[in-house]
Amino acid sequence: MTQAAADTASPEPIPAELLKTIANARPHLPTLVEHILYLPELCPATQNPAPGSTLTISYQAGEWLLELFSLDTYIDAFFAHPVVRDMELFVQTVAQDAANAARIEVKVLADVRLNRVRQGQRITVVAQPEA
Repeated sequence: MTQAAADTASPEPIPAELLKTIANARPHLPTLVEHILYLPELCPATQNPAPGSTLTISYQAGEWLLELFSLDTYIDAFFAHPVVRDMELFVQTVAQDAANAARIEVKVLADVRLNRVRQGQRITVVAQPEA
């Protein structure tokens, strides 16, 4: 690639930019939403998280709902991420990004199975949308 081409090449998307929402057709109805995502391997070195790991994103629906297909794309964007490299930061990041996108308080629970250790992790984060 030439330098000119490198200068105009679009940067890799930031994961938060991949999260999309759809309008809630009936925001007046109390609706609890839970997205249960089966986590893919995110770290090529350790192959963590191990198969069977899940991430549950839950929120009381407001005007907006997290769009299903964008959640998969968003999570996949963390594969070999240069900054988000531990499960705690990953869950914190997902919680904040989801709260910002849905514009409502979001709770994220990770139930993580790990390779190379005889343990798992359960991580819970509650995030408010940032201004």
